[in-house]
Amino acid sequence: MNIYDSPEFTALVEISRLANSLQNVMDMGMDDITSRQWLPLMILGRCEESPNLNQLAEKCGITRQSAKQLVDKLAEKGLVKIEKANNDRRNIRIVITRKGRNWGANNLDRNLMFVEELFGGISAKDIKTFCNVQQKLLLRLSDMKEQLITEGVNE
Repeated sequence: MNIYDSPEFTALVEISRLANSLQNVMDMGMDDITSRQWLPLMILGRCEESPNLNQLAEKCGITRQSAKQLVDKLAEKGLVKIEKANNDRRNIRIVITRKGRNWGANNLDRNLMFVEELFGGISAKDIKTFCNVQQKLLLRLSDMKEQLITEGVNE
């Protein structure tokens, strides 16, 4: 058997295809922000305390540089603001604005319809299994990242 035909490689290809397809369809359905900007905005809307840039990047699963670019775009649109922490001028907090919260409220119906359409016909049991496997993969990736950092591989 060809190693690239294994279930693991097939799953990796399918995960990549899923991510790309999700981003593509979400971008088609939104005219004011991109799917990449949607994720940090949704995460910020769920945070009790405003995260710093490193924390937001970690929650989004992206690099600090990518998070900074997304935050800058969201700030240009008035959906978030960047505040310097009083005790450390280099440390910045990302704060969702009233306009950002309103964006979430104004798009709630569209977001709910998208989720219902995306997951329609898939059982709750299958969705839970998918989430469990996804969490396990995210933990493995986190461990792999830490090991690479420890070994001195570029982030």
